[in-house]
Amino acid sequence: MLEAIGAGYLLSHEGEVLEVNEVLCRLVGFSREELLGVGLPWPFWPPESLATSYEIRDALLARGLNVGATPPFEVPLMHKDGKRFIAEVTVTPAVLPDGSFLGWVNTVRDVSERRDYELELQRLATHDPLTGLANRRLFDQRLDEEMSDAIRHQRPLAVAILDLDHFKAVNDAHGHPVGDQVLNAVAERISAGLRKGDLLARIGGEEFGLILSEVLAQGALAAAERARRAVADRDFGVAGPLTVSVGVALRGDLHATAEIYNHADQALYQAKREGRNRTVVWAPSQSGSLG
Repeated sequence: MLEAIGAGYLLSHEGEVLEVNEVLCRLVGFSREELLGVGLPWPFWPPESLATSYEIRDALLARGLNVGATPPFEVPLMHKDGKRFIAEVTVTPAVLPDGSFLGWVNTVRDVSERRDYELELQRLATHDPLTGLANRRLFDQRLDEEMSDAIRHQRPLAVAILDLDHFKAVNDAHGHPVGDQVLNAVAERISAGLRKGDLLARIGGEEFGLILSEVLAQGALAAAERARRAVADRDFGVAGPLTVSVGVALRGDLHATAEIYNHADQALYQAKREGRNRTVVWAPSQSGSLG
């Protein structure tokens, strides 16, 4: 019966291992003989999770014996060879017919592949598959959060929109594979000059969005100029030299996400009209350009 359940099984009492099945032994790499009689911490608990093992024990003791199985919980465990995996564990008190306590029945399943799959689905939902940057969905979500935080705490905030100049000519002349290489290179070059906490996203075909939290006008302009120069200062192989136009908006007294984004977009189109390869900053009182 213990082998047929398809999950790792471990019976313990006061932390001591009383019984295991072969499924558990295969999961953790330890033989039955190596596990029987072992007390906490069990050898398949990674050092970084030892505190968790005692927290689980204390929580079980606090629950008592008449509450049934715990809801499944996930915890990192360690194979004998040192490899970590994510396990889904349930713990159930085992009580004999006379009411005496036999021990805790632990069932263990390796859910690493499922967890990796769920994380990958989450990543694909929020990141651009080509460049690995945040996508438009995550950009909008983060901008809403940053705007609310800036208003609540009266902190500065800036948004920049960057658009590659004449990018269509690259695709027309060299094909989309070269265009994709250019987009990846642009993403890497701009990312290299960002502060920790800044968010760069690909929000359109050749358009990128940049959220700059807690930055004043001079800092926002400096960040936008670093991004512009990162593109303009070196060529892109067969695609040759390229430039980017940048529009920047400062929050000032704005109270809507759409407002700061639209002002950055207007500043971008002003940069395009003024000759491209330049940064235009919109501020509540004035706008100006640098190229």
